[in-house]
Amino acid sequence: MVAAIIYKSTDSTPMELPERIAKLEAQVEGIKEDVKDLKADVKEVHSRITTGNREILDKIDSMDSRIDAKLNASAKIAKDQHNEIQVEIQRDIKEIAKRVSTLETWRWMIVGGAIVVGYLIGHLDFFSKFIK
Repeated sequence: MVAAIIYKSTDSTPMELPERIAKLEAQVEGIKEDVKDLKADVKEVHSRITTGNREILDKIDSMDSRIDAKLNASAKIAKDQHNEIQVEIQRDIKEIAKRVSTLETWRWMIVGGAIVVGYLIGHLDFFSKFIK
């Protein structure tokens, strides 16, 4: 039965069974070599993919490190600027508080002087002569 199947293969010319077997064995050997070459090619492609993946991961890690360094530097600069602004604001607040204190002192002096002048005008006869 196997011989009949082999005989009915693609060749239309009748060959003897040993010749057909030899031809098929040669084809099988060729296929084995092709499979062997394909396996080697697959290994090579796998190696290249792995190497490329490793290089990409290394670049990502490097980029991540650079980004972290830049963010940390920016954060430090922002913190320093914030501290400088805070110091300037505190200085301005102290200066304004000093000026307000001076103005309040003058206000109370003027109010006190006005009370004294009002008292004197109301209780002394000298000023009452000019008012009447």
